[in-house]
Amino acid sequence: MYKILLVDDEDAVRNTIKDLTPWEAHGFTVSATASNGREALDLLDEEIPDVILTDIRMPYMDGIEFIEEVRNRYSASVEIIILSGYDEFTFAQEAVRLKVAEYVLKPVSVESMVELLDRTRERIESSKAQYLDIEKLSPVYREALSLYREKFLQSLINPARKESEEAILADAGEFNLSLEGNLYSVAVLEYPSDMTTSLALSRISDEVFEGESERPIYFQNAGQLVYIFRSSMGSGYTSLFKNQIFRSLSLLRESVEHYLSRSLNIGVGDIVTNIMDLPAAYKGGVEALNYTTIYPEQHIIARTDIENIENEKDEKDLGELKANLVLAVKFSTAEDVSRAVDAFFPSNDIDEIQSTVLFIITAISEICYAYSRTLNELLDGTDLFSELAKLGSLASARQFCEDIAVRANQMASGARENSHIQFVEKAKRLIIRNYENPLFGLDELCEEISVSPAYFSTTFKKETGTSFVQFLTNTRIEKAKELLKNSNAKTYEIADKVGFSEPNYFSFTFKRNVGLSPSQYRNQFRSQG
Repeated sequence: MYKILLVDDEDAVRNTIKDLTPWEAHGFTVSATASNGREALDLLDEEIPDVILTDIRMPYMDGIEFIEEVRNRYSASVEIIILSGYDEFTFAQEAVRLKVAEYVLKPVSVESMVELLDRTRERIESSKAQYLDIEKLSPVYREALSLYREKFLQSLINPARKESEEAILADAGEFNLSLEGNLYSVAVLEYPSDMTTSLALSRISDEVFEGESERPIYFQNAGQLVYIFRSSMGSGYTSLFKNQIFRSLSLLRESVEHYLSRSLNIGVGDIVTNIMDLPAAYKGGVEALNYTTIYPEQHIIARTDIENIENEKDEKDLGELKANLVLAVKFSTAEDVSRAVDAFFPSNDIDEIQSTVLFIITAISEICYAYSRTLNELLDGTDLFSELAKLGSLASARQFCEDIAVRANQMASGARENSHIQFVEKAKRLIIRNYENPLFGLDELCEEISVSPAYFSTTFKKETGTSFVQFLTNTRIEKAKELLKNSNAKTYEIADKVGFSEPNYFSFTFKRNVGLSPSQYRNQFRSQG
């Protein structure tokens, strides 16, 4: 089923269209409804639909402004259809500019809606098919991914590269690549295994980033798709650059999901200020990408998010077995921890039991230190060296290590849960401190606590059961209720005090959440008193 967001300020019109149209029979479902553009934008923070049906003339934010925000902030691929009672050439012009699929005049009958849905479904399925039809892919794209250009781009993330910055920029000029900048970052994507989908992903990337003045450069590398982002902004604009990267990657991920019906995981490395530091940025992107398997609800995650989650020093230069053990202890289940320990004992060779056990115990001790705990706490009074002396078989050694590793896993789980609680509480405090500012929003909060908007939104909703937007709105409404009950301030004055720049929108939002207008609420409270 394709999801539809229905936006119309007239309740009767909106409900009639929703209730009388046979959506499911034609492959659609109404995932949400909204009564104006601003309310609809709040819903898009939670989910991007396949189709948006919207009116034009609405309060607080009209349809054209809403569509422009959708195109700039959320999606270049979502189908947008205007249902309007106004047959005006200016609106039609704007619709064309914003790539609106259809402009339909009200009133619209059930039969007309059915025909509209069938046409829309055909367009969506046709657009998906063209991205998966390898015969229709232009050879220009295959030529662009020529061997030498690919090797040059791969060399940019290779720490063994010895050329100077000047030589790299000169080589880039030979391939007609613009790499000059003051800020850089690298994003790494899980790369699809089949050729058809991988070429389609390249084509989608071209369309998503078309028109950007400093569009990212992307290339294949060892089963990955690597994106190099750059900016000519100064170092003081690091947060802005990071937000731009995440918005671009969100658009890319939404388009891939829309056209190819597959999910995409992306890791983002640190922001660096020199092209020579791209290998480090790439390494951070790979680390972040690996964490998307540990946090499946996070499809885009930055290396800095990992630091925020764990608040610990990165562990480097670990062997593969040690890395697997560390990840299992910190983030996974007791069963995964046992399997990670078992991997250290693949044979019946008992010659190196003590060295193997000490290696594992050292790794666990490092984890304890990262959580400000000690190994002795896990041993629970047992003398380590006495226990080591008793280990005469692989089975006893394995069991000893598994017991300690599982205890460490339980310790890490508790610390992680506490970390999430602290994370959410800090966000709540910032919201309460800043709710009076009408410009305060998701970007400002995430910049303050140094996490990406995607990670914050998912984590906050998971821990609180509500979205950031709704929590902020609830905070403002609760404060407004107190002011209505305990002061004689005018409605427009209260609106300003609780972070609403438009009094009318404040009244609308208050009534939507409370069921009464501000004046009705005040009168009801005082009559009860």
